[in-house]
Amino acid sequence: MYKDLMIPMTGSDGDADALTLAMALAKSNDAHLTALEMVDLPMPMTHPWGLTPDAATADLHAVLRERGQLNLAKLKLRLASECASAEALLMEALYSEAPRLAAKQAYDADLTIVAGAVGDTVESIVPHDYFVALLLESGRPVLVVPPRCVLTVPPRRVVIAWQPTRETTRAVHDALPLLAAAETVEVLTVETDDGQDIEPSARRIVEHLGRHGIRASRLARPALGQTVATALLYYSREMRADLLVAGGYGHSRLREWALGGVTRELLIASDLPVLFGH
Repeated sequence: MYKDLMIPMTGSDGDADALTLAMALAKSNDAHLTALEMVDLPMPMTHPWGLTPDAATADLHAVLRERGQLNLAKLKLRLASECASAEALLMEALYSEAPRLAAKQAYDADLTIVAGAVGDTVESIVPHDYFVALLLESGRPVLVVPPRCVLTVPPRRVVIAWQPTRETTRAVHDALPLLAAAETVEVLTVETDDGQDIEPSARRIVEHLGRHGIRASRLARPALGQTVATALLYYSREMRADLLVAGGYGHSRLREWALGGVTRELLIASDLPVLFGH
């Protein structure tokens, strides 16, 4: 079971839904939830001799700190009313990146929950930055919750987007507490024309899950001319999945964001929560 959960407040529209899910997971697992109110303080102006005192920047820092304290107070009230064991912390990212600071706070978390974003828009930049930092720098699995997404806790129907890769097997094993509580678990592979034979590894992971007491089924479906991510989401919706489990960034992160890839497409297109491992 998960005993330590963490969620950073990204300042995006999806924070409220992600927090609702995080609290539900904490309750169902009898876990401790740590919520981070992130205050991203911008750098002061520079000149050839280094940083200089800047009245405008100082005033902005004061406003951001005051706003952070107000948000922290609201966060504490909500956690106190809905969680048996929880804490809210104010994290000031002074001269550093807030997402990377959040990742450092996740080292002792069993699972990190973070808001997602729908679409490749300006509004998706901040949630994406948090996701990347948490997944690649914390060493912990990340559960991405799209805005306006409601997840049954524990999820009843889980789909595993299987590939014989380190990232995917990491995601599967990080998801074991959720898989064990699910009613149905489907190991889904999307058949493409790359000539890779996934069947033996998919069969073995089904058998492996069975030894953990998890009854999983094996499903192979054609891509039908779609990208792998689009096909995964199509079949997940067809199976009325509550949760998708997938490996994150099997290729270079920059390559995926520039040229496309399964992780990028799932991030911007999924309308159900995705648990990523790396």
